[in-house]
Amino acid sequence: MTRRGMAFRPVAVSLALLLVSVATMACATDHRPARPAVQIAPAPEASTTAGQLKGGSEPLVAAAYPGRPLPNFWAGGPTMLEGATPAPAHSALSAIIMDEASGVVLYEQAAHRQLPPASLTKIATAILAAEHGDLDQTITIDIDSRTMRGSTVMGLIPGDRFTMRDLLHGLMMPSGNDAGLAIGRAVAGSDAAFVEQMNNLSRRLGLTDTNWANPHGLGGANHYTSAYDLAILSRYYMSFPELRDVVAKGVYTAEGDRAIQMYTLNPLFGYPGVDGLKTGYTRTAGNTLVTSRVKDGHRIFVVILNDGNRSVDAWALSQWAFATYRWPEQTVAAAR
Repeated sequence: MTRRGMAFRPVAVSLALLLVSVATMACATDHRPARPAVQIAPAPEASTTAGQLKGGSEPLVAAAYPGRPLPNFWAGGPTMLEGATPAPAHSALSAIIMDEASGVVLYEQAAHRQLPPASLTKIATAILAAEHGDLDQTITIDIDSRTMRGSTVMGLIPGDRFTMRDLLHGLMMPSGNDAGLAIGRAVAGSDAAFVEQMNNLSRRLGLTDTNWANPHGLGGANHYTSAYDLAILSRYYMSFPELRDVVAKGVYTAEGDRAIQMYTLNPLFGYPGVDGLKTGYTRTAGNTLVTSRVKDGHRIFVVILNDGNRSVDAWALSQWAFATYRWPEQTVAAAR
């Protein structure tokens, strides 16, 4: 139960019932889905200068998915240096900087505004593929990318046979919408069933600003998320070593029935410390970007939504964060 989520009981209610209700932590006033009855990660230490978790939210649960624990927060948040300058101006409709180790928000602007994410959707699609299991299983393709005009694609055609690992690279590097559909059908059996799994993933992670309508982010009514939710989602993505490997590459060749060479679309690839993560664009969403950057053993996530200058703004915000905050020493050893 959140601190503000306890409701006062009338005096007439028995002490026994009160104790039971407190022990089960069953009530909340903010109407978020109840958390599973599992171990809860320790809350990040409060920082007097850094932003805190959304509305005093609980940390992520430690074992919400069978066989795949969610990453705990393992350290207190960084603190702002004296005399620090304000964050640089940017043109994003929504933005956030989040510390990986603590989940503490270092900067935000309209971070809970619900907006279309474009291909940042594929971060959720990739997570479900990794949770599904064997990335070296071979998938027979029924998607024809040649019919997907105006769409970024891996280049799949019906009858192709590629591994799930190949499809993940096609999803995240050239942002293949065809790869997103192929992954969804392989994991769940149909597009609709996979979207249901995507929304279940959001509920597991407590992403209350999010609703998915497809696995790729191209159009779709009622398809939205927030910068905050994408930061939490990206934190989970980077907890999978095999998924970190996908977005750390500049080039990759999928070798199934035939070879398909792919290149990353990440505009910050090769910048110091940048090891991911994903770009997106549609006319409705504008330019979107999630950047994962590591410096001195500390990883931060910068999320930019609807920003025509996304790469410059994301880099400037990451530079500002590392120049402005000091991290507890113990987080260096823990950072991945």
